[in-house]
Amino acid sequence: MSIDKKQQMKLLSYFVLGDGGVYQYGAKEAKFIMNMIKKNEDYVLWVKEVIEQVTSTRMYEVQKEGNRQVQLRLESKQHPIFTTLRERIYVENYKGIDPHTLKLLDAEALAILYMCDGSFFEDFRPAIGMKNPSFRVTLNMKRLSYGDLFLLKKTMKENLDLEWNIHKQNKYYYLSLRTKDIMKFCEMVTPHMKESFYYKLGRFAPEKGGDIVCSTEESVEFDGNDQTRG
Repeated sequence: MSIDKKQQMKLLSYFVLGDGGVYQYGAKEAKFIMNMIKKNEDYVLWVKEVIEQVTSTRMYEVQKEGNRQVQLRLESKQHPIFTTLRERIYVENYKGIDPHTLKLLDAEALAILYMCDGSFFEDFRPAIGMKNPSFRVTLNMKRLSYGDLFLLKKTMKENLDLEWNIHKQNKYYYLSLRTKDIMKFCEMVTPHMKESFYYKLGRFAPEKGGDIVCSTEESVEFDGNDQTRG
C-alpha cells in the first residue's frame, strides 16, 4: 500500500485521535503507541502498515492484570512526524481537536473515529407495540470538551452533511447522530470499516464480500432516549 503525504497525515492524525497516542520522552522525538484488544487485529495491522511507511514498528501481546482480553500493543520508533502531531493535537496531556486535522476530515477519518469510539444501538420490542426498530449511533469521545465536540460536529456537517447533537452524561459530553442520517452514515463509513468492527453497524453491516444488508427504504425510527448505553 502506497499513499501520498496528505493521505498519510490524515490517517496518522485520526489514528492518534482514535485509540492511539503520541508520547514524547525528554528532548527526543515523539513515538506512536496504541493498545487494542486482539480481536481487532485487522485494524491494528492496518495502522501498522501505514506507520511503517514512515518508520519501523513493533507489535506484541499484553495482558493487563484484571483484564481477561489479550491486547495488542503497537509502538513506533521515535520520528519527527509524531512530534509534529504531538504539538498539533495535544495541549500538555489533553488530546483535543486541532484545525489542521479537522480540515482532513472525510468518510475514512470518520470511520476511524467510529471504530474506536462509536456505538450502535437497536431497540425493537413488539411486545410494547413497536412496529419498527429504532436505531441510534453515537460517538463517545468523552475525553473531549464541549467546545471540541462542537467543532467536530460543525465540521462533520460541513464536510459530510451529517447532523450530530451534543448530549451530556454526568460530567461528560458525547455526540449522537440525527436519525434521518443513520443510513447515509452507514453507507458512508462501511467501505472504510475493518471487518472486526462490523458489529458497530448492527443490521446495516455488509455481508462478507457484499453490500449493506438493509435497504434505504427500511423505516428508521428513534425512541428519543438520550442516555448512552454500554
